[in-house]
Amino acid sequence: MEPLRSDDPLIARAVELNQEVDRFKRRWPPMSAPDPGLSLRWEEFERQLVDLAPSDLQAELVHRLVARTRAYAALKPPEMVLRELLCIAALVLEPDGEPSETAG
Repeated sequence: MEPLRSDDPLIARAVELNQEVDRFKRRWPPMSAPDPGLSLRWEEFERQLVDLAPSDLQAELVHRLVARTRAYAALKPPEMVLRELLCIAALVLEPDGEPSETAG
């Protein structure tokens, strides 16, 4: 099937996001009956990452990345959001602030 295209950037982003979610769900189908889940507020996650950030620049990056992830979180499966949060944490914890060669 050919990808849907649009001149409207909001529609184009929505279509792109939907395709990302579909790819994720194909790769990582939902697991059976979950155990009680982790409860964590966005502000707590962000506060801890800011504290771990080795520089003010990386702390500012945390604020921006968490805000963007949070904005789209309701449209994604929880495991996909978790993956994005782990990527933010890995980026912040890299000594030079750059992804390592082995990151995949």
